[in-house]
Amino acid sequence: MTEAEALLRRWMEGGDHRLLAADVDWRVSPGYPVPRTEWRGRAEVAEVFFPALRRHFPGWAIAVQSFAPLADGRLLAQGAYEARDHAGRTGRVPFLHLWTVRDGAIAAVQAVADFGVFAPLETPA
Repeated sequence: MTEAEALLRRWMEGGDHRLLAADVDWRVSPGYPVPRTEWRGRAEVAEVFFPALRRHFPGWAIAVQSFAPLADGRLLAQGAYEARDHAGRTGRVPFLHLWTVRDGAIAAVQAVADFGVFAPLETPA
């Protein structure tokens, strides 16, 4: 296991925002139940992205099936989110993540996921 993969596994197991670079570039595909597709910086990811996501999914876990190193040093992760929404529905949301690790911190992610299992997604009151 590479140092980058070990760092990403720690992030996915615990969600420690200190593992994110201060200027992290966080991008998700349309379809994520969040108000936009791009966030900049650790504070925005921690204080805007994740709270917006958790408003829909109080139950959330990530399961990586595989990491594949790319020629440019990034890592491709394949897996699924195990989620439970406010209505109590549970589902498996497949994803692909493209991660950049730089200087011992997560510098960027581009994430694509299929939330169709939860369509239509009800917004909690």
